[in-house]
Amino acid sequence: MIESLSPDGDVPGGMLLGGYFVAVPESLDGSGLPRAAGLTTASDCLIDRLPEDDCWFGTVPEALAACLPVQVPVGARLYALLVPSDHAGGFTADILAAGTDEPVLLAHLDRRAGLPVREVAEGGRELGWEVLGYDLGLLHSWLCNNLYEDGVRELGVAADDDRGLLPSREAAVRVAAWANARGDTKPVTWFPAALIEWDTPIEGRTGPAVTEAPVRRAAQPWWRRIFQRARPSCAVGVPVKVR
Repeated sequence: MIESLSPDGDVPGGMLLGGYFVAVPESLDGSGLPRAAGLTTASDCLIDRLPEDDCWFGTVPEALAACLPVQVPVGARLYALLVPSDHAGGFTADILAAGTDEPVLLAHLDRRAGLPVREVAEGGRELGWEVLGYDLGLLHSWLCNNLYEDGVRELGVAADDDRGLLPSREAAVRVAAWANARGDTKPVTWFPAALIEWDTPIEGRTGPAVTEAPVRRAAQPWWRRIFQRARPSCAVGVPVKVR
């Protein structure tokens, strides 16, 4: 796991806060994939994000406020994405090369801007590690690239049965390096990342209680998702320090 959060919410040494997002964990049990009771990921491909996919927030209040107008399943939770500082360069380079609008991620991860390292809000708990790659506005996971069975066989790594996450930074670093050396994945720079979760339920639009996560739609090609909708800018104002 990652280092424990300090009482005042400081980001663990050597880690950068990418941003906050709200998501609904979903069960995962497919061919070539790990079994996970509540898959948790920052990938846009595998679970539903709120208020909609691709939304990143610079602060907790921004994330919570964005969910108020929408119907929120009871399983929705707030998450933070942390990226090791020595792996953030490839992530930001792919964002810049894509030319997509990512004000939150770039403000937090692009160290050339010289901005202070952002703090993580208090009260979160570390969940584990995953391996991600940025491609034209979407975050992909190594799990949605048919790499899991090969990773288990060749590297001896495995995701946990609860969240579908890797147990350590070392395991995620190994998977990222191995995926980057292959020629049969999406053209992304794979990087390790850690997730933090807050247990507090997310408040949404008043109305009938939503007791189950929405049925997941069949996956669409990434290019169709890009062209079917204009990506909104989910950031509200300038990111500020959350205490």
